[in-house]
Amino acid sequence: MPLEIHPRSRWTELVLNQPPRNVLDREMLTALVAALDELAAGPGPLLLIKANGKHFSTGYSIKDIPEEIFHRDPGVRASAPFEQLMDRLTGYPAPIVAAVQGDAYGGAVELLACCDLRVAAEGVRLGVPPVRLGLVYSHTGLRRMIRGFGSPMVREMLMTGEAVEADRAFHAGFFNRLVSGEKIEETAEQLMETMAKGGPGALRGTRRILNLLEEAEVLPDEALKEIAELRHASWSGEEFVKARDAFIDKRPSPFGGD
Repeated sequence: MPLEIHPRSRWTELVLNQPPRNVLDREMLTALVAALDELAAGPGPLLLIKANGKHFSTGYSIKDIPEEIFHRDPGVRASAPFEQLMDRLTGYPAPIVAAVQGDAYGGAVELLACCDLRVAAEGVRLGVPPVRLGLVYSHTGLRRMIRGFGSPMVREMLMTGEAVEADRAFHAGFFNRLVSGEKIEETAEQLMETMAKGGPGALRGTRRILNLLEEAEVLPDEALKEIAELRHASWSGEEFVKARDAFIDKRPSPFGGD
């Protein structure tokens, strides 16, 4: 079972359960979308997202990155399970907290950026390395990460492909709490208890307004078309094929270096 769902008295926990990597494959993404749809159709409780195992999530499997999330047609991109999940997370009625016990990479960092509050264990690393695969990340994902980390750190993460440590992410404002690994669950639950003291309607309204402010699309159609072309060209180009094959075969990067 890729996803565990644990109703609690004042919130519900969603636990990624494909350790050690908790890859965001189609099965995991579909399970998350279905769970969010079901919860949102009911009372829409507060959510705590966690993970079992060494990693929070390493994102997509390199060998299974689908064309649909790089497609020129926005309708095709929107129908992809990953984009559906990001849409459900941002559109979920109640606040969402993430407890990050292990490293997160790629799309898992965007997943965290869609949450309202984030608690992390010391030593966790976050990385978004698409350039090392010859790929261009989505503008919606970049916008969410810029809101969470700030533009200078996102530029560093995306342009170098290197992961950042939890303490840097904490000081940038991405993590709200940074604690030892043995205290992460207790800290996350304390945060949930504190949040649950607020009025449910007020929490829903506040989250909705904040998301409306942050998710407003301001790019003109011409810019969106250019972005779509850049992303699709990266997925269908030689750089991605060479980098993907080198990664799978455990060979050095075709772009130089180790």
